[in-house]
Amino acid sequence: MTVPTFRTRRRLAGFTLLELLIALAILAIVSIVVFNQGSATARQLGGLEQQTFARWVAENEIAKLRLKLRVDDEPPRPGSSTDRVSHGDRYWQVVKDITTTDHPWLYRVEISVHVLAEGRDVGKIDALVAFVGLH
Repeated sequence: MTVPTFRTRRRLAGFTLLELLIALAILAIVSIVVFNQGSATARQLGGLEQQTFARWVAENEIAKLRLKLRVDDEPPRPGSSTDRVSHGDRYWQVVKDITTTDHPWLYRVEISVHVLAEGRDVGKIDALVAFVGLH
């Protein structure tokens, strides 16, 4: 059996303070990068959720207009209108612009959906164009 020398004892002792500080620095840098990426992903997810709700609001408005045409059997009035609706625990401002087309039974409907925060229009989130016919 050989007696361990100073050099071999030092290798068996563990990490030096400098090695621990370098490992902690690397861990801190990696943690910051992961945290920032997670934060960006959360913001992106919130924006996608808002766009999805806005699209649902626009599609609901088109469906209401088509249903009203079936029930009333009268053409929609060309022009613009603004409504406030609640959907997904949020308030939305819906701008509906109805125009005529070359065909007398066909109308072009453009729906713009704006998000409302504290009763104020924050900005347009989505727009949808559809064509609605009488028959």
